[in-house]
Amino acid sequence: MQPKSFHKQRLIAIPLILTAFQLVDSSAQAQRGRSEASRCAERLKTYEIMRSAYNKVANAYWNSIKKKQARRRHKIRNNVKLTKRDYVLEFPPEYKGPKRPYCPEIEKKKPEVKVKPPMPLPTVSDFLRSAKKEYRFVPSRTTEFQYKLSVARETLGVGLNENQVIGVFSLETGGIGPYARQSGIFITDQECNPTKPRGTAASTALGYVQLLSANSAVVTYYNGRKFAGRLERYAERSSGNRARELRFKARLLKRMVGDIRSYIYSYPKSRRNNWREFVSFGNTSQGYAVHALNLDADIGPLLQVHKLLKIKQVATNKGYNSVNGAQLELMNLVGYGRGLEMMRPVARDVPTSNFFSRGGYFRNPVAENRTAKGLLDQLDSIIQRNMKKCGSIEFKNAFASARG
Repeated sequence: MQPKSFHKQRLIAIPLILTAFQLVDSSAQAQRGRSEASRCAERLKTYEIMRSAYNKVANAYWNSIKKKQARRRHKIRNNVKLTKRDYVLEFPPEYKGPKRPYCPEIEKKKPEVKVKPPMPLPTVSDFLRSAKKEYRFVPSRTTEFQYKLSVARETLGVGLNENQVIGVFSLETGGIGPYARQSGIFITDQECNPTKPRGTAASTALGYVQLLSANSAVVTYYNGRKFAGRLERYAERSSGNRARELRFKARLLKRMVGDIRSYIYSYPKSRRNNWREFVSFGNTSQGYAVHALNLDADIGPLLQVHKLLKIKQVATNKGYNSVNGAQLELMNLVGYGRGLEMMRPVARDVPTSNFFSRGGYFRNPVAENRTAKGLLDQLDSIIQRNMKKCGSIEFKNAFASARG
């Protein structure tokens, strides 16, 4: 028989052994952690070296793009012929290295940087709220077909054609619509049936042509009084509530033109009628209210059509007397001047990066790794595909009705 002290010694020894094992295991885990952290740090260093090398090449490329853009603008202003040497003929360099690894130990040591979240984009409800607040205006709603019919009648009346307008509609809305749709927010399904709104606003763009709030301000500023005169003539042929409604909208348009003018003329003379001023106005409560005109059954179709008409007039003035839907959309996408330049024979085979800013190029994946002609072909391909969608088919029927 063993003494009691022996059992006590065994009981004491077992926890000591367990503690020793735990220390060894903990040490091994710490070593593995340090090894993993070390390997991650090495991967991060490799990434940073490769990314830095890429950035040097990419920065040089985009600096060259900017210089040649400035040189071309000078030549175009002075009617000097452009040549291939005025363009960068290579596509932007691609980064082919590893992705940035996430190293917890390193990230923990970085000081926390508080980034102010971006302001949420305004939506249709904001435009309607501003219209009511600023002008006591509530847009008159209508059916999708009636809105299309109004667009079709205005289109035929101003000299645009069916394929041009439906082409832009097909690309901008996916051939679905509807006229109250805001970019990034879907309010119908693929069969053009109303659904619960889903998605988040990608911009302020509204309607068939996807006018930004700044576009609505521009079209209203230059055409508002003309539109008001037409509504007044319609009122003379109407009676009762309808006549009063049309006269109210005519006064509304005149007031909006005055408000836009006052805003523009608050800037120094050297900057008046600059696009950036319209962008600034478009971001005000009054700008939102003007943008809500697109939702009105009487005024919205006029804004949508006359935005496209302006593009066509610019093209005609530069000698392009016949432009299709893809060409109109190109000018709508990159701007009038750059769109026309991309349609020049000398530019057809050059990379689209020549016509964008660095950020704009990567925000438009349809343009990436394509030539000017390749982008036009891609836009046309998308249009032809979306021409078979329900909204485009209904639009064709509206044009048929408009022609009688």
